[in-house]
Amino acid sequence: TVTLVTQMIDEPGLLSDLLHIVADYRANILTIHQSIPLNGVATLTLSVEVLSTTGNLSEMVAKIEEKEGVHYLKIVGRE
Repeated sequence: TVTLVTQMIDEPGLLSDLLHIVADYRANILTIHQSIPLNGVATLTLSVEVLSTTGNLSEMVAKIEEKEGVHYLKIVGRE
């Protein structure tokens, strides 16, 4: 399990785009927590189960970081 924290612009469809990236890498989303946006920016915490079929985790993180509207992404926990 990997826990990711990101700050992102509160924009329709951006969360969906991030979740599609996780799905494309065949990781399993366990939990999603999004704060109420302040000044148009929301904090999102994702707990993701890394499976034997999951692609390269570093590539997945990089792909999310490249997404327009994502300010930063940090891995804050690994099990």
